[in-house]
Amino acid sequence: MGRPIKAGLSYFPKDVDYYEDFKIMDLMNEYGPLGQTIYDIVISMVYREGYFLEFKNFEQLKKNLPVKIIKTIGNRWVNKKDFVLQVILSCADIGLFDHDLLMQGVITSVGIQRRYDTVTVRNKVQKTRYRLIDEKGQPLLNEPLKPINVTETSVNVTETNINDTEIQQKKIKENKSKENIKYFSNENLNDVFRQFLELREQKGRQIVGYQIQTLIERLEQVADTDEEKIQAVKNAIAGDWSNFYPVKKEQQNKKTFNDQRQYDYQALERRLIENRDKRRKQQNES
Repeated sequence: MGRPIKAGLSYFPKDVDYYEDFKIMDLMNEYGPLGQTIYDIVISMVYREGYFLEFKNFEQLKKNLPVKIIKTIGNRWVNKKDFVLQVILSCADIGLFDHDLLMQGVITSVGIQRRYDTVTVRNKVQKTRYRLIDEKGQPLLNEPLKPINVTETSVNVTETNINDTEIQQKKIKENKSKENIKYFSNENLNDVFRQFLELREQKGRQIVGYQIQTLIERLEQVADTDEEKIQAVKNAIAGDWSNFYPVKKEQQNKKTFNDQRQYDYQALERRLIENRDKRRKQQNES
């Protein structure tokens, strides 16, 4: 009887141009080295199991995974589950994880599966669940459209007009329903926050459900007044960010090293001259 086939990996390859990947650069620009560390821990946990990390659903994922990551990193560096979860959601937002599968409680990606296949090329591991690539490593595409039968090519003009008008009316209703949503009591803040959500949707990165609630909580954390919150959202729109950052900290970061510390250069120069004269005197006496 042969040994059971091991699905998990003991190691996984990492490219030397890893930090030149635009997705990794985006992640570090938003969350710094801590965000990168969280991502590294997650993919290590994935490869320990195989090519995907599975939870029962997204609710279980957001409850258990951040706790495991915080224990791994240590409370000294990160102690908020919301921050860890926001990093994971941003990883899906920029394409490091598959967004649709993440919402089902499964963490994987095309890149993760390609590297896994490279290491297990000779192993007889079952690779049927949550597959995003084919045997050649190419992303799986949607099923090709079936060829249209000649008899089906003729379409009634009135039917197309009805369909078009129905689609337009549906879009109008959706837009109106979005406009009626009140995220904040302050109208200006509500408008600029809605603009932020619309911009993300236009870029193909729609934010829905729990993600919106997480963003609202994040905004409450980084800003105290409505004015600061409005400015934080405007900064995110201008910078094409997927998260919010404190306005005050950004202003402080603009200070240079010389702005933070002021030196009396004349006093330093006098001290240097005095020390030089003392050394010369000691040399002459010796």
